[in-house]
Amino acid sequence: MKSSSAVPPTRIRSPLIETDPPNRPHTAGTDAVKFQLAEPQAVYSLDAFKADYQKANDGDGSPIEMSSRVQLSRADHKKLEAACRKAGVDYLCTAFDMESLRFLDDAFDMPFFKIASGEILTRDMLEFMAERDRPVLLSTGMASFDEIRAALGILDHKEGKDVTLMHCVSCYPAPHETINLRVIPELAARFGRPVGYSDHSTGPECCLGAVALGARVIEKHVTPDKNLPGPDHKASATIEEFSQLAASIRRMEQALGGNEKIFSETETGVRLMARKSIVAARNIKAGETIARNDITFKRPGTGLSPMQAADVVGATAGRDIEADRIIRAGDVE
Repeated sequence: MKSSSAVPPTRIRSPLIETDPPNRPHTAGTDAVKFQLAEPQAVYSLDAFKADYQKANDGDGSPIEMSSRVQLSRADHKKLEAACRKAGVDYLCTAFDMESLRFLDDAFDMPFFKIASGEILTRDMLEFMAERDRPVLLSTGMASFDEIRAALGILDHKEGKDVTLMHCVSCYPAPHETINLRVIPELAARFGRPVGYSDHSTGPECCLGAVALGARVIEKHVTPDKNLPGPDHKASATIEEFSQLAASIRRMEQALGGNEKIFSETETGVRLMARKSIVAARNIKAGETIARNDITFKRPGTGLSPMQAADVVGATAGRDIEADRIIRAGDVE
């Protein structure tokens, strides 16, 4: 992220944020920067066409022309990998064809393979990844549960593969009403895999909601300028927006905490102040039997709890108790 200005503006791709990340020296808050690589002639046939959002953002040219125009060279990727290493972030790259995938596998020690949503049924790429030791981030945009299961079947054909399923909606930008974040826990329940979220919506809300629902990885496209030419800028965050998002996600992770009720020292102090105790409603003499109308409940919570009223009513006062004073355990017999 710190070296993002070195990336041609129509080609900058998605940073990722991991939960429970290692300490990083960078400032944008990302753990990895993911790029894309394709050999356009290997991706698109002569029958290929652009999606509507690509036409709207990039004109009516052929998809091969569009892809060729925005490709980084392999030498560029080596420079980017070195820049990522220097910045203390992981370099990742999504391949869209076998030639690109083989190059990435040979050239870089990437921590993950990434399968784009459009490649979830591309059998040769899945089989190649299944034979390697790298974990996989599997985007699931446009895929049914049965199609996800089929892809996992190929990735798992030798032994259990380390796969993180990335919930995704393949619209650019994706309207909030299409995001369906409750799919995140459903994916985890159905497939027993870690789940992340690849976001194409605008604003931070969906990413934060995904984290709250258990997403372990967040992926977000970034751009230096949403008005630049190219198909993806309108659905991308600026670098500043992404930095703010990453900071918000870290705060969300802190807020999520665990599933045990744990009280900080501060909250414990507030509890003593805010709760009530059993208090004498009148002056009570030592030896008197305490009646219900002899007590009331007032702050602070440093004496006997109101929940112990039944133990106090009918008991004998062990000392003189001044009206409007807390009744403590040693005050009754």
